[in-house]
Order: sequence, then C-alpha cells, then structure tokens
Amino acid sequence: MTATPAKHPAQAQTQTQPKNWKPWLVFLGCCILSFIGFAFIVNTMGLYFAPLGEELGATRAQVASAASVLTLASIPTILVAGSIMKRIDSRILISVCIAACSALFFAQSLFTELWQFYVSFALMGVAFVIPIALAPSVLLANWFEKKLGLAMGIALGISGLGGMVFNPVVSSWITTFGWRMSYRITALIILACILPFSLFVFKYRPLAEKGEYAYGHEVGASETVKKDTVEPTEPEGLTLRQAARTKSFALLILVSVLLQSVAALVQHVSGMELAQGLTLEQGSLVVSGIMFGAAVGKATIGILLDKMKTQVVIALYAAVGLAGWALMALTTVPALAACAGFLAGVGQGVVLISLPWMIRLFFGVKDYAMILSVVSVAGSVASAVANTLHGMVFDAFGSYLPSLGANVAFYVLAAACAIAAYMLRPAASKEA
Repeated sequence: MTATPAKHPAQAQTQTQPKNWKPWLVFLGCCILSFIGFAFIVNTMGLYFAPLGEELGATRAQVASAASVLTLASIPTILVAGSIMKRIDSRILISVCIAACSALFFAQSLFTELWQFYVSFALMGVAFVIPIALAPSVLLANWFEKKLGLAMGIALGISGLGGMVFNPVVSSWITTFGWRMSYRITALIILACILPFSLFVFKYRPLAEKGEYAYGHEVGASETVKKDTVEPTEPEGLTLRQAARTKSFALLILVSVLLQSVAALVQHVSGMELAQGLTLEQGSLVVSGIMFGAAVGKATIGILLDKMKTQVVIALYAAVGLAGWALMALTTVPALAACAGFLAGVGQGVVLISLPWMIRLFFGVKDYAMILSVVSVAGSVASAVANTLHGMVFDAFGSYLPSLGANVAFYVLAAACAIAAYMLRPAASKEA
C-alpha cells in the first residue's frame, strides 16, 4: 500500500474561518458603549449647566468650564491609552473606567461647591477616554478583518442617535426629578447597560490558540488543528515607530487636525444662528441636524468604504461636508439651515470613520491603539485651540463667516491629504 505524501505547508489550502458569534457580540457591545456611554458622558453634559449655575450661584461660563477641564484632562490620557490597552486585560480596564464614570456621576449628585465639579470632571476626562473615545475603534479593528467599515460606521455612528434620544430624556429627568436625581439615574444606567459587556465580552483581540478569530479571517489548513496546539501569533502590522516614519502617518495627522478644527465650530452653531437672526429653537434644530447627519454619515461611509474605492468615498463625503458649511454661511432660512447642518454632520464621517479605518488598513493591528491615540490627540489639541479661535473670530468680526469659509477650505485640503495618504500607504497594505 502506497503512503500518501504529506503536503508541504506552502501547499496548504486557505479556507475561510466558519462563522462565529464572538465578533458580532463585540460589535453589539460597542454599539451599546456608543449609544449609552457617549450619550450620557458627552452629549448630555450641557443640559446640567443652567440648573447647576442657579443652585451654585455660578455664571454659565464658570459651569461650562467643567467641559474644558474634561477635555484638557483627556488629552494626556489619550497619549498613553493605547499602550495601557495593550498591557492590561481590556475587560478589566474598561470595566474599571466605566465603574469610575458611574461613581463620579453619583458623587456629583451630592456636590455643593463648584470646585468639586472641576475635580470630578478632570477625573472623568481621564476615565472616559479608554472606554468611550478609544475602545470601540480598537476592539472593532481587532475583531473584524472584513466588513470593518460597516461595523465601525454603525457602532460609532449610533452615538449621534444616542444624543438625539437622551437629550430630551435627560431634560425631562432634570425638570421632573431635579438634576441631582438625574445624575443618579445616569450613573445606574451606565453601570447596568455597559458593565455586562465590559466584564465578559470586550476581549482586546481574538486568540487563535483558543479558537477565536476575527470576522472574515482566512485560516490556513495548518491552523485547523486542535486549539491547544496552535501557537500564539504575533499581530500583523507596523509598530508606532515604523508608522511614524511614513508619509501617510503625517498626512493622517494633518487630516485629523484640519477636520477636528472644523468640528470645533459645532459648539458655536447655536450662537452663530442667533447672530444670523434665527431664534434659539431654530438654532437648536440646526444642531440636531448636525447630530443626525453625523449618525447617518458615520454609518453610510463605513458601508461604502467596504464596497467602493477609498478615494471616491472620501472625496464624496468631503464635498457633502463642505457644502453643508458653505450653505450655512449663505442661508438664514430655518429649514435650509437645518438641511445645511445635516450635510455638515454627514461630512464628519471622514474624520470619525474613514480616519480610524485607514489607520487599520495602512498600519495593521500590531500598534493600532497607540497609532490611533497619537492621531486622535493631535485632533483633540486642534479642536481645543480652534474652539477658542472661532470665538475670537466672532469677537473680531462680529460674524462667523470667516470661520465658515475656513471650514470649506479645510475640507478641501483634508480631502486632498486623505487621498494622498491612501495613495502613499505602505506597500504591505496595498497587497491586502
């Protein structure tokens, strides 16, 4: 009887890993994280400014400064968050951060002095960065090799819907129960909805030696052996140091800076519409239009990035975004202004989805969290500076028109940089 010759490893057939539910459970958890966590920690913060000011005898500016404290505290945290996520079990890390945010909200319900809020928001700025600002993009990049754009678009885009849903809900809580009870309800909801996922689902990346694979991962025949015999594999991609030497990295930094500077003007939209003759309610509709547009833009750009040429998708959404800001400068009709806000929101998909998507494509998963952290902190600094600069522009000219014109120009330049970054991406990613 003739023995069948063994196949050389190079001849091993590649087969698609059978469908598994773990990546989609991570996806569901990231959706909850964005919908609940981002909405309560970020989107509804401003609702408390008026009642806090009245009770504490503080000006609106003094209370609103708490948001600036949160932003400033988050910037250095973003720089080290990527490294921390690689070193500490993400389930423990995210759970501790969520528990801290919940505890801080509950503690705020007991505060009687303004300085206490400054301290708590500084701590919140440190605690929320990993679970809210970083974890969804990092976890999805690790658990999805295919349909990453779809997963990121929906999971990150749903944060805008959370803002739309919970802004009126939290407002009603404050009106009905008072701001102290509203903080306590918020603390309990964050803990109850997110902690189950953070404790049991949010593993940093799938482990082949435990039979776990990212969605769409193709497994060679040599990998189909028993789970306990599979050797741990080194994640593919570039290190932060290697990525930083590429032209694409510098261009993505520039894209982040430009488009976060654009997004900083969103904080001024209500005041801008008032200056143009609209009422406060009409101005709030424009802001709602931006939130809704951002949700739509983030979801749809993710789908298109998986199916169309990257250059075309980026150019299309940048054109929609700049059209929104340009129309906002030209119209004083409430309905048109709301439509302009929607278009401007759709354009935010370029920085919020295509940027992390391109980082994953260009540099792989090896140092994805650290690379994303560096790019994000550049954008955060730019946003903080631009927020002040937009106010200075209005003080100097009595109008936001120069800022609106700058936003249009920034979109053109950012789109050109993003497309150039794609064309100059590392050779290994071109073969993917």
